Amino acid sequence: MRRFDGFTMVEMLFVIVIMGIGMSIAVPSFQGMLQRNRLVTQTNDLSLAINLARSEASRIGNTTSLQAAVGTPGNEFGGGYCIVRGTPGNCGNPVIRRFPALLGTATLAGRDDAANGGNWNAPRTSIQFSSLGALSGTNNQLRNLDLCLSGQLGRRIQIAIIGRPKVWREAEPGDPVLSVRPFCP
Repeated sequence: MRRFDGFTMVEMLFVIVIMGIGMSIAVPSFQGMLQRNRLVTQTNDLSLAINLARSEASRIGNTTSLQAAVGTPGNEFGGGYCIVRGTPGNCGNPVIRRFPALLGTATLAGRDDAANGGNWNAPRTSIQFSSLGALSGTNNQLRNLDLCLSGQLGRRIQIAIIGRPKVWREAEPGDPVLSVRPFCP
């Protein structure tokens, strides 16, 4: 009797079916992971920009602003933002650093949270830092920025009066500790 090396057609179909089932489970999970990583990266970029603006204000001993590039209502900082010397203006020259627009369907909006000590009048397109790195301006209350990506839990970046950013993650169902809830439409 001759012996053949190789696979039968039934064995090949069985392997293909198992691979198909595995891929149908893995691909959506992988796409969700990519979106979560994008949200974390965008949050980290904003925290970096806030800290850079604070340190630049301290370094030069004058006001520095985090300025929205486009300023679309409801997505003020989503079109990109920059750090400029002085009071609010635009992202023209001289700019210390530019940050690009958010990718995909992400939005980054300034929020007035009066219930928690906020008093940020529209248009919310600029955040100023004094020479001490704290918030400056006539209404130097908390500043809230909500970063939202459809299908993902949002993030709230809260800038305290002393200028320090804190990131709050939206609570998942069943979380024992409630967090600050970003306003994600």
